[in-house]
Amino acid sequence: MMNRRDFIGGVLAAGVLKGCAGEPPPAPDGDPKFSVRTLTSGPRHHFFGYYGIPPWNRSQSTLVCLESTFQDHLPNEAEAARIGLVDPVTGAFQPVTETRAWNLQQGAMLHWNPLDPENEILFNDRRDGNIITRVFNVRSGRENIFPGAIAGVSSTGRHALCLNYGRLARLRPVVGYVGAKDPNPGLNPENDGIWLMDLETGRTRLIISGADIHRRLLKDHPEIADRPLFFNHTIFNKTGTRFFFLARTFTPDQRLETGMFTANRDGTDLREVVPYGSGVSHFEWRDDSQILATFRFGGNEIKHVLFTDGLKDYRAIGEGFLKDDGHCSFAPDGRWIVTDRNHGDTREKSLMVYNVETSRGVVIGKFPVGEYLSGDLRCDLHPRWSRTGHAICFDAIAPDGTRQLHLATKL
Repeated sequence: MMNRRDFIGGVLAAGVLKGCAGEPPPAPDGDPKFSVRTLTSGPRHHFFGYYGIPPWNRSQSTLVCLESTFQDHLPNEAEAARIGLVDPVTGAFQPVTETRAWNLQQGAMLHWNPLDPENEILFNDRRDGNIITRVFNVRSGRENIFPGAIAGVSSTGRHALCLNYGRLARLRPVVGYVGAKDPNPGLNPENDGIWLMDLETGRTRLIISGADIHRRLLKDHPEIADRPLFFNHTIFNKTGTRFFFLARTFTPDQRLETGMFTANRDGTDLREVVPYGSGVSHFEWRDDSQILATFRFGGNEIKHVLFTDGLKDYRAIGEGFLKDDGHCSFAPDGRWIVTDRNHGDTREKSLMVYNVETSRGVVIGKFPVGEYLSGDLRCDLHPRWSRTGHAICFDAIAPDGTRQLHLATKL
């Protein structure tokens, strides 16, 4: 296991920033320019939720999102959000079903089903007081229900990673579901953690135990002995052979602290790839082995760092441009990333793209968010690439104060 000391030692297109080490070569296809528009409209709020998951179906003829009547509090179990399809040209919203397991940060963990990405969606809902997964055909209305709540879906469509959203509701409400049951409310139970679900049969089994990870971290971090640990952000690599996840606790002064682990799909070959105590926050797989993550690297500043699963070949990218934290994800070409950044002084959020091969970045725009800059009700941009990389969908506050889907489209 690495320790932190060894680790640290080891709104139209706007400005373009050149690389941090000398004059970079120009991008082969030039620096991209984008047009930005608000896609959906009020008075109801429309948003997708988390980043790195395409809201477009396979043909990109429609997007999926949530619709709510409020954004001023966390939803309780009686407050449903409608799920519907959005026309990418007109922004018209067509409701198809609803969910009572959602929040303003991650929505309902909406995914287009990789087994039928044209017609079927996966998302979380409630049944008989339990959080479950629904597989819903938006054309026919046919559905299946599985007894587990998805947090990540394999590109093969065969497997999903599931979490206890009741534990999240207790320990980190912003990504939990208010009122969700926690069947294992102990400090760090042996029988809770990350579950693997078979999306053909619905069978689930525990593959990573919270108690096991807590014991592993305790060897180098005795200060966490009495802290409840929880998992979040379980993401498969591009072919579904491995996944990463965050193991998190709160310090006595309520500061969030985190480590990142990777494992095989069945939970074996566990690796701590970003040590606990380095403030790892956001992340993305570039392919089956390279990971991009934001954490404190080489000091106290949060940086965007690229590295290989299982190696210590950490490399900060975009220094001087990719400042602070950001919700980062790779375009389908694996060269461009999109990310965002908070500006506390102006209460805005920037949307930007960066080419990891040419070290060039483009600020697409800044978007005022007012009171929704931070806190449990914040409106993070959570940018998401289209399936072809021609556009970016993101959530932002529209001029009328409602939360809406926006599109940044390459010109």
